Amino acid sequence: MFKNNIELAAWCKEKAGCPYWYGTFGQTASESLLQQKKAQYPKHYADSRLKKMRSHFGRQVFDFVGLIKGYVWEQGGKIIYDPAQDVSADAMYLRCTEKGDINTMPEIKGLLVFKKGHTGVYIGDGRVVEAKGFDYGAVISKLSGSGFTVWGKCPFITYLEKYDVDGDGKVPPADARAVLRHSARLIKLTAAEQYSADVNSDGKVDAADARLIMRQSLGLS
Repeated sequence: MFKNNIELAAWCKEKAGCPYWYGTFGQTASESLLQQKKAQYPKHYADSRLKKMRSHFGRQVFDFVGLIKGYVWEQGGKIIYDPAQDVSADAMYLRCTEKGDINTMPEIKGLLVFKKGHTGVYIGDGRVVEAKGFDYGAVISKLSGSGFTVWGKCPFITYLEKYDVDGDGKVPPADARAVLRHSARLIKLTAAEQYSADVNSDGKVDAADARLIMRQSLGLS
Protein backbone atom coordinates (compact mmCIF):
# COMPACT_ATOMS: atom_id res chain seq x y z
CA MET A 1 0.00 0.00 0.00
CA PHE A 2 1.30 3.47 -0.83
CA LYS A 3 2.30 5.66 2.09
CA ASN A 4 -0.63 7.81 3.15
CA ASN A 5 -1.92 10.07 5.91
CA ILE A 6 -4.39 7.59 7.42
CA GLU A 7 -1.73 4.95 7.93
CA LEU A 8 0.72 7.57 9.22
CA ALA A 9 -1.76 8.57 11.93
CA ALA A 10 -2.40 4.93 12.84
CA TRP A 11 1.34 4.14 12.92
CA CYS A 12 2.09 7.06 15.23
CA LYS A 13 -0.81 6.23 17.56
CA GLU A 14 0.51 2.67 17.81
CA LYS A 15 3.96 3.97 18.78
CA ALA A 16 2.70 5.98 21.77
CA GLY A 17 4.67 4.77 24.78
CA CYS A 18 7.90 4.14 22.87
CA PRO A 19 11.02 5.70 24.41
CA TYR A 20 12.63 8.84 23.02
CA TRP A 21 16.22 8.57 21.78
CA TYR A 22 17.58 11.52 19.84
CA GLY A 23 18.55 10.73 16.23
CA THR A 24 16.53 7.50 15.98
CA PHE A 25 13.64 6.50 13.75
CA GLY A 26 12.34 3.17 14.99
CA GLN A 27 15.44 1.07 15.47
CA THR A 28 15.46 -1.49 18.26
CA ALA A 29 17.34 -0.14 21.26
CA SER A 30 20.55 -2.04 21.98
CA GLU A 31 24.04 -1.47 23.34
CA SER A 32 25.48 -1.12 19.84
CA LEU A 33 22.86 1.49 18.89
CA LEU A 34 23.47 3.31 22.17
CA GLN A 35 27.20 3.52 21.56
CA GLN A 36 26.67 4.61 17.94
CA LYS A 37 24.32 7.42 18.92
CA LYS A 38 26.44 8.45 21.90
CA ALA A 39 29.37 8.96 19.52
CA GLN A 40 27.17 10.96 17.14
CA TYR A 41 25.31 13.07 19.70
CA PRO A 42 27.23 13.09 23.01
CA LYS A 43 25.17 15.96 24.42
CA HIS A 44 21.96 13.93 24.08
CA TYR A 45 23.53 10.72 25.43
CA ALA A 46 24.97 12.00 28.69
CA ASP A 47 26.20 9.46 31.23
CA SER A 48 23.31 10.36 33.53
CA ARG A 49 20.86 8.98 30.95
CA LEU A 50 22.60 5.71 30.10
CA LYS A 51 21.06 3.58 32.86
CA LYS A 52 17.55 4.53 31.81
CA MET A 53 18.42 4.05 28.13
CA ARG A 54 19.68 0.55 28.83
CA SER A 55 16.30 -0.25 30.36
CA HIS A 56 14.82 0.47 26.92
CA PHE A 57 16.78 -2.32 25.18
CA GLY A 58 14.57 -4.45 22.94
CA ARG A 59 12.04 -1.66 22.28
CA GLN A 60 11.63 0.63 19.29
CA VAL A 61 12.98 4.14 19.89
CA PHE A 62 12.28 7.42 18.11
CA ASP A 63 12.91 11.13 18.22
CA PHE A 64 10.28 13.70 17.19
CA VAL A 65 10.80 13.73 13.41
CA GLY A 66 12.05 10.13 13.51
CA LEU A 67 8.51 9.05 14.37
CA ILE A 68 7.43 10.29 10.93
CA LYS A 69 10.49 9.03 9.08
CA GLY A 70 10.07 5.59 10.63
CA TYR A 71 6.66 5.26 8.97
CA VAL A 72 7.85 6.66 5.65
CA TRP A 73 10.87 4.33 5.55
CA GLU A 74 9.12 1.17 6.78
CA GLN A 75 8.99 -1.53 4.10
CA GLY A 76 7.75 -5.02 4.83
CA GLY A 77 8.42 -4.74 8.54
CA LYS A 78 11.91 -3.27 8.10
CA ILE A 79 12.88 0.40 8.32
CA ILE A 80 15.23 1.28 5.49
CA TYR A 81 17.10 4.56 5.86
CA ASP A 82 16.73 7.06 3.00
CA PRO A 83 19.24 9.94 3.13
CA ALA A 84 17.19 12.00 0.66
CA GLN A 85 14.36 12.16 3.20
CA ASP A 86 16.50 12.49 6.33
CA VAL A 87 15.44 16.01 7.31
CA SER A 88 15.02 17.91 10.56
CA ALA A 89 11.63 19.05 11.82
CA ASP A 90 12.24 22.59 10.54
CA ALA A 91 13.39 21.29 7.15
CA MET A 92 10.34 19.02 6.98
CA TYR A 93 8.11 22.05 7.40
CA LEU A 94 9.92 23.91 4.63
CA ARG A 95 9.27 20.97 2.29
CA CYS A 96 5.53 20.96 2.98
CA THR A 97 3.81 22.40 -0.11
CA GLU A 98 0.50 22.83 1.74
CA LYS A 99 0.72 24.48 5.15
CA GLY A 100 -0.65 27.28 7.29
CA ASP A 101 -1.17 28.76 10.73
CA ILE A 102 -2.45 26.30 13.30
CA ASN A 103 -5.81 28.10 13.54
CA THR A 104 -6.42 27.32 9.85
CA MET A 105 -5.69 23.59 10.12
CA PRO A 106 -8.30 21.38 8.43
CA GLU A 107 -9.65 18.27 10.16
CA ILE A 108 -7.40 15.77 8.35
CA LYS A 109 -5.71 12.87 10.07
CA GLY A 110 -1.99 12.61 9.38
CA LEU A 111 -1.29 16.33 9.09
CA LEU A 112 1.99 17.39 10.65
CA VAL A 113 2.03 20.09 13.30
CA PHE A 114 5.11 22.13 14.09
CA LYS A 115 6.74 24.48 16.53
CA LYS A 116 10.36 25.59 16.39
CA GLY A 117 12.56 22.49 16.19
CA HIS A 118 9.73 20.06 16.89
CA THR A 119 6.92 18.23 15.11
CA GLY A 120 4.03 15.91 15.83
CA VAL A 121 1.30 14.11 13.90
CA TYR A 122 -2.40 14.94 14.15
CA ILE A 123 -4.50 11.80 14.71
CA GLY A 124 -7.97 13.37 14.86
CA ASP A 125 -10.33 14.40 17.65
CA GLY A 126 -8.04 17.27 18.68
CA ARG A 127 -5.13 14.94 19.52
CA VAL A 128 -1.50 14.76 18.44
CA VAL A 129 1.15 12.06 18.78
CA GLU A 130 4.58 13.50 19.48
CA ALA A 131 7.91 12.06 20.58
CA LYS A 132 8.03 14.72 23.25
CA GLY A 133 11.48 14.21 24.73
CA PHE A 134 13.66 11.92 26.81
CA ASP A 135 11.59 12.33 29.97
CA TYR A 136 8.32 11.58 28.17
CA GLY A 137 8.82 9.32 25.17
CA ALA A 138 6.14 9.22 22.47
CA VAL A 139 2.87 10.49 23.90
CA ILE A 140 -0.64 11.47 22.82
CA SER A 141 -1.25 15.14 23.58
CA LYS A 142 -4.11 17.57 23.11
CA LEU A 143 -3.48 19.89 20.19
CA SER A 144 -5.02 22.78 22.09
CA GLY A 145 -2.48 24.35 24.41
CA SER A 146 0.42 22.26 23.08
CA GLY A 147 2.29 25.20 21.59
CA PHE A 148 2.20 24.03 17.98
CA THR A 149 2.01 27.09 15.73
CA VAL A 150 1.73 25.80 12.14
CA TRP A 151 0.61 22.72 10.22
CA GLY A 152 1.67 21.11 6.94
CA LYS A 153 1.13 18.08 4.74
CA CYS A 154 4.04 15.65 4.94
CA PRO A 155 5.89 15.88 1.60
CA PHE A 156 6.74 12.17 1.53
CA ILE A 157 3.24 10.65 1.59
CA THR A 158 -0.09 10.85 -0.24
CA TYR A 159 -3.10 12.52 1.34
CA LEU A 160 -6.16 10.47 0.52
CA GLU A 161 -9.26 11.95 -1.07
CA LYS A 162 -12.84 10.84 -0.60
CA TYR A 163 -14.33 8.77 -3.50
CA ASP A 164 -10.91 7.64 -4.82
CA VAL A 165 -10.92 4.28 -3.06
CA ASP A 166 -7.76 2.81 -4.59
CA GLY A 167 -5.82 6.08 -4.51
CA ASP A 168 -4.98 6.13 -8.21
CA GLY A 169 -6.20 9.70 -8.75
CA LYS A 170 -9.36 8.59 -10.60
CA VAL A 171 -12.91 7.56 -9.64
CA PRO A 172 -14.04 4.80 -12.02
CA PRO A 173 -17.02 2.45 -11.45
CA ALA A 174 -14.49 -0.08 -10.13
CA ASP A 175 -14.19 2.00 -6.96
CA ALA A 176 -17.95 1.68 -6.37
CA ARG A 177 -17.82 -2.07 -7.04
CA ALA A 178 -15.01 -2.46 -4.50
CA VAL A 179 -17.16 -0.74 -1.88
CA LEU A 180 -20.09 -3.05 -2.62
CA ARG A 181 -17.85 -6.10 -2.37
CA HIS A 182 -16.50 -4.84 0.94
CA SER A 183 -20.01 -4.19 2.32
CA ALA A 184 -20.97 -7.75 1.28
CA ARG A 185 -17.84 -9.07 3.07
CA LEU A 186 -16.43 -10.51 -0.13
CA ILE A 187 -13.25 -8.46 0.27
CA LYS A 188 -11.82 -6.29 3.06
CA LEU A 189 -10.67 -2.78 2.25
CA THR A 190 -7.69 -1.41 4.13
CA ALA A 191 -8.20 1.33 6.71
CA ALA A 192 -6.96 3.88 4.19
CA GLU A 193 -9.33 2.60 1.49
CA GLN A 194 -12.24 2.64 3.94
CA TYR A 195 -11.47 6.28 4.76
CA SER A 196 -11.82 7.22 1.07
CA ALA A 197 -14.84 4.96 0.63
CA ASP A 198 -16.84 6.46 3.51
CA VAL A 199 -17.86 9.45 1.41
CA ASN A 200 -20.87 10.40 3.55
CA SER A 201 -18.67 10.27 6.68
CA ASP A 202 -21.14 8.23 8.73
CA GLY A 203 -18.47 5.81 9.95
CA LYS A 204 -19.69 2.96 7.72
CA VAL A 205 -18.74 1.71 4.26
CA ASP A 206 -21.89 0.45 2.62
CA ALA A 207 -24.17 0.57 -0.42
CA ALA A 208 -25.02 4.24 0.21
CA ASP A 209 -21.36 5.12 -0.27
CA ALA A 210 -21.17 2.93 -3.37
CA ARG A 211 -24.10 4.81 -4.93
CA LEU A 212 -22.45 8.16 -4.26
CA ILE A 213 -19.15 6.94 -5.73
CA MET A 214 -20.94 5.59 -8.81
CA ARG A 215 -22.64 8.94 -9.35
CA GLN A 216 -19.28 10.66 -9.04
CA SER A 217 -17.73 8.27 -11.58
CA LEU A 218 -20.53 9.01 -14.04
CA GLY A 219 -20.28 12.77 -13.55
CA LEU A 220 -23.71 13.00 -11.92
CA SER A 221 -22.55 14.59 -8.66
